[in-house]
Amino acid sequence: MATEHRDELQVPRGTVLFHEGDAGHEMFVIATGRVRLTIGAPGYEREIGELGPGEFFGELALLSDVPRTATATAAEDSTLLVIGRDAFAMMVQDDLDIVFRMMHTQGRRLRQTDQPIHLLSRELGRLRVMLHCVRLLAAEDFRFPASIDLGAVAGDLGLRDDTVAAEVAAFVSQGVGVLHDRRWAIEGPQQVERLLAALSRLAGAAARG
Repeated sequence: MATEHRDELQVPRGTVLFHEGDAGHEMFVIATGRVRLTIGAPGYEREIGELGPGEFFGELALLSDVPRTATATAAEDSTLLVIGRDAFAMMVQDDLDIVFRMMHTQGRRLRQTDQPIHLLSRELGRLRVMLHCVRLLAAEDFRFPASIDLGAVAGDLGLRDDTVAAEVAAFVSQGVGVLHDRRWAIEGPQQVERLLAALSRLAGAAARG
């Protein structure tokens, strides 16, 4: 049985922290020990990673409302740091690089799920385009309204203009900015929040296959 002290959780080997499909309200950082992530129904599980000290998991539950995309089990007796929604919101507000690191981590885990390569490439490509756009917004200190030149994005990433425009249009359809004359206009912080939520939904859907 897991025991909790403040924001630390002591978990014996074999403890299931959460199951794939569960609702989630916190993420975890491993202080000591190791945690195994698996996907698939009982008896048909596939391991997608074993994490050690300094690594994190469960972050998609805080980036959006997607269910858990994997099952997490303590591979050793472990000490975990528990981060709830409020603490996470403060972390993200202070350091946007946390979001970038989490998205890159999701991309690495996606490559371990044995999805058809064309579907995986498409999802990772869309994440790459969107993360680059967020970086451009961050470089301008999120001054709004902001306008992103999609031709410049395509040039930076070595992609076709119409490919980038199609990826952005998918997010515009979810209420994230407006698209006009190959420029993507972001009107305020709320639309950036929608963008991050849409990114996390995309990563979660891809991880679930």
